[in-house]
Amino acid sequence: MQIIEDLHVARVQKRMALPVVQACGELTSMEIDLPEQDLNISAEALTSGLNILVVIDTNIMISHLEFVRSLKSEDIPGVGRLGLIIPWVVLQELDNLKKGKMLQHVRDKAIPAVQFIHMCLKNQDSKLWGQSMQLASQKIYGLSDENNDDRVLQCCLQYQNLFPQAVVILCTDDKNLCNKAIVSDVKAFCKADLVTALQNLNVNRHQSSELQQSKCDTEFEKTQEGDASLTVRFPNMLPDLEKNLGEALSCILETEMKIAFGNLWMEIVYLKPPWTLANLLKCYKKHWVAVFGHVVPRSLLSTIECLYKHLCTGKTVDFSTASILLQESKKLLHAFSSRSDYNGVLPQAYAEVNKLHQTVTEVRSDSEQDLSEDIMVLSENAACEKMEAMTPNLQNPEEEKKLHPSFHVAQESRHQEIWSVLEGVWNTINLYSIEIFQKLDPNAATMTTKSSFEEAFLGLQKLLAAVNDIREGISRILTPTSSFQDIWTLYNFLISSEINNSIKFTAEELYECVSQERYRERLEVGCCQLAQLEHTIKQCHASVHAEAKNRGWL
Repeated sequence: MQIIEDLHVARVQKRMALPVVQACGELTSMEIDLPEQDLNISAEALTSGLNILVVIDTNIMISHLEFVRSLKSEDIPGVGRLGLIIPWVVLQELDNLKKGKMLQHVRDKAIPAVQFIHMCLKNQDSKLWGQSMQLASQKIYGLSDENNDDRVLQCCLQYQNLFPQAVVILCTDDKNLCNKAIVSDVKAFCKADLVTALQNLNVNRHQSSELQQSKCDTEFEKTQEGDASLTVRFPNMLPDLEKNLGEALSCILETEMKIAFGNLWMEIVYLKPPWTLANLLKCYKKHWVAVFGHVVPRSLLSTIECLYKHLCTGKTVDFSTASILLQESKKLLHAFSSRSDYNGVLPQAYAEVNKLHQTVTEVRSDSEQDLSEDIMVLSENAACEKMEAMTPNLQNPEEEKKLHPSFHVAQESRHQEIWSVLEGVWNTINLYSIEIFQKLDPNAATMTTKSSFEEAFLGLQKLLAAVNDIREGISRILTPTSSFQDIWTLYNFLISSEINNSIKFTAEELYECVSQERYRERLEVGCCQLAQLEHTIKQCHASVHAEAKNRGWL
């Protein structure tokens, strides 16, 4: 623990701060860039098995090297293949620690860590990768390249963006860095909790994949029904969708890039205007982590990818697929509508897309249910089957009455434990918001320097994203037609947002708890409180952004 504390203090005091482009020793002098073709191969490898990436912090390499060796070389029961990522800043720190330049008493532990990484990189071990200097040099808005914690976090966000099909997890014993990662929507665990978290994660991914496979099977069956003839009746449906979607996304892209980067936005944007729909969607994918993921739920990246895949790659779009694309477009535009109306462009586009979707629904209602309803019913049925096996008390009230009284006492105690975790999350968010608001007070000491402001402003953006995510998760549960599938948004937020090992319940147990009337009523109150907090954060964001502009910081 002393080493961990010493490393943390050294980072805070910037005794370990190094220019990104500086090579410090044998690790940072190695050629570790992946050529473009190798990057593509790596992405294919992820989708075919290597689906978990664990980013290793310096304190783990120093204090738990044997643990890192076992992660790389041994299979963890119940966990699929995983790869280890060593951030560039960790390579720099280890090179300097080996020389005894920063912390002399850590030198002996740094040497074997450097040797281990050097051997893996030299042999091009497929299960251990190093972030390159070139990748580390790419800045993410709001993160400082002078703060080593931010540079570790930057590595996590970059690999989330590079490999969206993989789960990226930060392993560090630095609680402050854990906090930063969690509010940035990066899963973070200490060494003691990592293995359990990986096992839980794998179980949840398996359950989710079962439901997802059921959805895919249903969509495939619908496609085979030969409804392409219906498309003939609406030759302008796709052109109209592309036109309205393009107009809205173009306005949103320009507005949000200007907010994020000011007058420099044209230099930074991935593809310059005028934009085609394909180029717009490419820009959204490129800037998702740095810009749009702070505005709408990050899970909507899958919607961007879905739209690009079916509208911009020359594929034939049948009627069923068109129905899905209309739904996804509505979902995306609705998410941005909570941010702004974008000079009236967004409501108009949403209304037109909604008309198209209503037309599709009416035409199909005579012969079949709308595809979204089919999928929902299927998901509910699958959830019911799962819950019948795992939580009979939710399925059969008569059988519930026959259970022994001690069962109900134990169950209620369990529900109280789960609710205490939800309260803990709210308290953490509330306290963090107070701290951020104080730091961003125009008269506060933290507003006297640009670097202090940027750190606090980043915290505000991350807080807004976290509040948005948890409110979305609760809202899904509170809908009248909610099912077991709707629990995953909240559950995934919880397992990635808890700093310690307080998450000791499954998604099924959480579903049991929030299905009880008393807890649903509490969730309704909590959802209102979160909405109020979100409104306050947005007001603060606008005020602080204007103040920073006046000071010439943006």
